[in-house]
Amino acid sequence: MTSGRLRDETRRPVPNRQLEVETKLEIAGDEDLPDLSGHRRLRGSGIRTVSAPEVYELDAVYYDTARLDLLSSRLTLRRRTGGHDAGWHLKLPAGGGARTEVTLPLEDGAAAADPAGGPAVDRPDGDGGVPQRVPAALAELVAGAARGRPLVPVCRIRNRRVVRRLADAAGTDLVELADDHVAASRLTATGTADTGTEPLRWRELEVELLAGTAEQLAATVAALRAAGARPASSASKLARALGREPAAPDGDRTATGSASGTGSGTGKADRTAGAAVLAALARLRDAQIVADRALREGAGEALHDARAGARRLRSVLGAYAPLFDTPAVPLLRAELRDLGRVLSGARDLEVLRDRLTAQLVDEPAEFAAAAQDRLAAHYRRTEPALLAAVGEYIRSERYFELLRGIDQLLAEPALARRSGRPATAELPELVAARWRSLRSSAVRALAQTQAEEGGDAVHETRKRAKALRYAVEAAVPALGSPAVVFAAAVEQLQEVLGEHQDALTSAALLVELARRPDTDGTAGFTFGRLHAFEQAVAHGAVDDFGDAWARIEDGELLAALRR
Repeated sequence: MTSGRLRDETRRPVPNRQLEVETKLEIAGDEDLPDLSGHRRLRGSGIRTVSAPEVYELDAVYYDTARLDLLSSRLTLRRRTGGHDAGWHLKLPAGGGARTEVTLPLEDGAAAADPAGGPAVDRPDGDGGVPQRVPAALAELVAGAARGRPLVPVCRIRNRRVVRRLADAAGTDLVELADDHVAASRLTATGTADTGTEPLRWRELEVELLAGTAEQLAATVAALRAAGARPASSASKLARALGREPAAPDGDRTATGSASGTGSGTGKADRTAGAAVLAALARLRDAQIVADRALREGAGEALHDARAGARRLRSVLGAYAPLFDTPAVPLLRAELRDLGRVLSGARDLEVLRDRLTAQLVDEPAEFAAAAQDRLAAHYRRTEPALLAAVGEYIRSERYFELLRGIDQLLAEPALARRSGRPATAELPELVAARWRSLRSSAVRALAQTQAEEGGDAVHETRKRAKALRYAVEAAVPALGSPAVVFAAAVEQLQEVLGEHQDALTSAALLVELARRPDTDGTAGFTFGRLHAFEQAVAHGAVDDFGDAWARIEDGELLAALRR
């Protein structure tokens, strides 16, 4: 997939990126660091020397929206001077406690256009320099996380950093230990210090993996812990400075009480239906923001993840709509449907390209080459407009309003009275309604296939199976393993019907290409062979449909959800 064409890289610098693995610790401001040069565990891990300390004076201005949307998504964006890596830094969560750091030079912020609409802001160090804006490449990358809101200065952090590097016998730096003496001040939107708050000061240690191993990082942390250091109270200097810790990575949240008195417990047994669904929606919202960023970067699975994420959100809102008492739910579902449609054009083309390219591998080389040339010409004709439509949509105010609407629903959910019932009782009832819808569609589809009639019941059954699966998967934290088993069975049905749909779509494209006047006999012959293969796949999927349906129709899986 080449959705990188959503970005205009002819005019924007491409940021550098690197993976950052580190552990943060706290230590008293006047406490001496231990001598690590002869520590037994460090030597056992292969660390032999500790460098002389290097001192840096770092000065960073952090940017976010006024509502701190980036921080809520566990992103930090700063412009930092001092040290060997002065520049613009965007830190993204990368899983497993690691982060990806995206960097640009300092000068890329000068007079840069801000696609998020942020104003030019004076550099808060008061040196009279050129007004600084967030570089367009970084502002575009976080536009979804910012929900389209302007990026403004929110905090200035000065840091006297003392760096020591731990190396092996050959002199290779394995681990870096940064001893940070921090002073943080909140900023106004114009970049001036907030006079209503006092600077916050603390001392922390950052232990970062360089060329070493996880064992060497752990050994260094253990040595510091043994000397009195303790885990940091915050994973982010900015979060600590602003007193705003982002939510847990899985997005799980406790629902606040509504007018109906709905509350939430923290355990599975006492969790309300409303709390369970809000937690699921929060996880899906966070995943959609990650997918948004991937779309803007042009990552390989971005179209798939963004479309699947939109469909998941829409399905969960649809299945559990009775838990809400607000017109926002149907409006959000309609917008999510339109987002899915915009993404589907480019994603469907991507699926067909991968599918047919894989099939051509088995064709004779001279036949495959001719067909591949025709396919490539088709992609060149159709893909740019489809990707442009995606790019236009995800930069539109309509799209940002959708993201803000989801946030608003989570912040002020307007839950209905029945949302206060236990999740283990209420969610299976709502899942059962979706199951009945799927069953009626599947019966019609099976009748059509057995009579070898055309019709849309098979495609409709696939869509309903997908919606049911997403609804059940959202309920897994509340319902446990029976929901996992049931969702897996529905997913198998969905995949069988998906293969049927993909085969029919591919066959239709092959007919269209074979009829084009610029398709020669060799390519046309090859398209005919592939068409016959796709027809066989479609027929086989029909047979598999009956088998997959028989495995779940007995109702035992659904009954397990109600126990």
